[in-house]
Amino acid sequence: MMWLFGQVFVLCLVSFVAGSAMTAVVFVMQRRFAPAPAVEPTGERRIVEMEEE
Repeated sequence: MMWLFGQVFVLCLVSFVAGSAMTAVVFVMQRRFAPAPAVEPTGERRIVEMEEE
């Protein structure tokens, strides 16, 4: 029965490492292909307050 625990533990560890690696790759790829941040503001921001009823 201990062999089953060991096998499940190793498989869980492998799947965790694989998932972490894939997540890191996806986030790095998104950052690499993302457009560069705008140096100047793209528009004027206004604060809009709701009217009281």
